[in-house]
Amino acid sequence: MKRESAIISTYVEQIKASDEKAFNRLFGQLWEPLYNYAFSLLEDKALAKDMVQDVWMNFWERRREIENNNIKAYLYKAVRFRVFKELRDSRLKESHLEALKTIYKEDSAEDSVVPNPEETKELLDKKLAVLPDKCREVFKLSRLDGLKNKEIAEELGISESTVENHITRAFKLLKKRPAVPLSVLLAAVLGYFTT
Repeated sequence: MKRESAIISTYVEQIKASDEKAFNRLFGQLWEPLYNYAFSLLEDKALAKDMVQDVWMNFWERRREIENNNIKAYLYKAVRFRVFKELRDSRLKESHLEALKTIYKEDSAEDSVVPNPEETKELLDKKLAVLPDKCREVFKLSRLDGLKNKEIAEELGISESTVENHITRAFKLLKKRPAVPLSVLLAAVLGYFTT
């Protein structure tokens, strides 16, 4: 194990000096374990390959900037981050599709008209009033202002995981209290109306 670590450290030093052969050797040594790790999380071969490929490309592009004594752990963490980001984003895309289907079904079934932006904002404010202050603030920054979790964390001086927890909690609380028609809430959250 120490020998492998020493070899990898040597490769990293050579890679920082733009040695493509060292990069190819490290790639050959770690690509399959990283791919297997990504696949175990994603259960999608093509997507796992893409994620790992992106991590390697990013590693090569940032080779001189990376300051890490355990590059193997760094690469695993990078794969885990990419997978997490993909899963988060793909769930969001799927939820957008579901939301659009729901809105379409409700509007078609009721043959109703979508409320105007002022009514929607008022209904949405009423719905969001059930959330604790910090949770509501994070939710609005995320879903209504379109900020990324990292941006919210920096703006509010909290960690990204705290941001994620607030968003998850907000969705749970909002699902429990249907004070506003779902189509109105989803339309506002998906950005159909501007304030």
